[in-house]
Amino acid sequence: MKNQQWGVVLAAIVVCITIIIGLSKLQQTGITIEDKRQQAPEKKVEAVNATPKGISVSGEGKIVVVPDYVRISAGVSELADTTKQAQDLANQKLAKVLEILKKNTISERNIQTSNLTFRPEYDWSDGERRLMGQRVEQTLNISIPEIDSQPERVSRIIDALGAINKLEMNSVSFDVKNKKELFNRARILAFEEAREKAESLAGLAGLSLEKPLQISENAENAMPVPYFNTTPQIEMKVGAAAPSLPAGELDVVVTVNVVFGVR
Repeated sequence: MKNQQWGVVLAAIVVCITIIIGLSKLQQTGITIEDKRQQAPEKKVEAVNATPKGISVSGEGKIVVVPDYVRISAGVSELADTTKQAQDLANQKLAKVLEILKKNTISERNIQTSNLTFRPEYDWSDGERRLMGQRVEQTLNISIPEIDSQPERVSRIIDALGAINKLEMNSVSFDVKNKKELFNRARILAFEEAREKAESLAGLAGLSLEKPLQISENAENAMPVPYFNTTPQIEMKVGAAAPSLPAGELDVVVTVNVVFGVR
């Protein structure tokens, strides 16, 4: 029995010596044994960026101004047998308009043609098309500046234009020229209001206000103040002063949305 155990031990020793000798010879020949089994990739833990803390507020800035010029849209529409005849009739009325404006020292750069059309006009009343003539339409946009220093000039011009037979007075509105400066002032007021709101909210929450993280703006286009859509003739007694027209006020509004950082 003991002889069998020693035999097993000796066999194991021989096997080990054989393996060691074999590996040594492999190394001498430059051959290496590598483990080709794929190792499981290490899991990388990515840091999750925390969303920056912030307070979102809005502010509004409004500048109220008195308009400094008037816009007038006036036009003529003439129908005649030919286009030339209709154009001649239109030119006669427009010449009167230009004469009135010149007498009131309105520069040509303040007069602009915004529409000029030529078209045939038909009568469909009997269920059939019947040519009535040629229609010519022309519209002028007129700007009257310095209404703050010469308010009576506006009424005088409107009254004179209203006396022209069949002159179409489309609209009269008040506006302001230098809107860029007004918008800049309104923007400053809007941002200051937004900051005041943010400081108040941060104080209530026990936080400290930091620089803005995001800013957006919404500027409302200051619309001209209409006086009337259809201008009737203003009746004046001979020698009487031209009535003054109420210009009203114009609102220039800017709204800002701001996200302030806090800590």
